[in-house]
Amino acid sequence: MHTIRVPLPTRAAVAVAVTVLAAGGIMATATVVSAAPQPKLHVTKLSISNKVVAHAKHHVDAVTGVLSSGGTGVTDETVALEARMGVAPRWEVVATGTTGTGGAVTFTITPKVKTQFKYVFAGQGSYRASHSNVVTLSPVK
Repeated sequence: MHTIRVPLPTRAAVAVAVTVLAAGGIMATATVVSAAPQPKLHVTKLSISNKVVAHAKHHVDAVTGVLSSGGTGVTDETVALEARMGVAPRWEVVATGTTGTGGAVTFTITPKVKTQFKYVFAGQGSYRASHSNVVTLSPVK
């Protein structure tokens, strides 16, 4: 068997060419993978309403919301009730609940000061995130 002598510059050029081709192949593969279609998320809608519940000398508000997608209630999803009050208000999660039949969720609130509330759905699985409008509740005087 004969040994073939290849000069160092030629070996270096071949090594660079192999590296470029290999990197190009990896880049092409990465592009194909990242270009894969993402699953389409279903748009959601979140409503909010309140109903005053008064009995004897007590007053509470039932804050109800419905999470829906395509006009159908979405069940077994976590929804947060957020509140804000005061001069420089920040939204804070005050409760979380799971949607039930028809996508409904309800919390009973007894406001001590004028407070704004909204429902927030963070999105999960095949559903997009959404939030409700804001309702303002005042304490009974």
